[in-house]
Amino acid sequence: MTDTEILEDLKKILSKQFDLDEENIEEESYFDSDLNITDLDIEDLLNSLSQKYDIKIPQEKASSFKKVSDLVNYIFENADATS
Repeated sequence: MTDTEILEDLKKILSKQFDLDEENIEEESYFDSDLNITDLDIEDLLNSLSQKYDIKIPQEKASSFKKVSDLVNYIFENADATS
């Protein structure tokens, strides 16, 4: 899976889970200021993503995900490592 495919997938998930318009979700969008996603929301999102991509995302990593691209890169690097 490429990082572009992960980004498109993540846009769909964010759109559905947080009732956002996919066109408003960019790779450089900040979760808090651009998308109004709270830290608690990110924890829920990480739980969903860890199951979907069959990867482990430690809770202490949650605070390091500031932008959509941070999460895309993490999934890309770790999903590839497990496949």
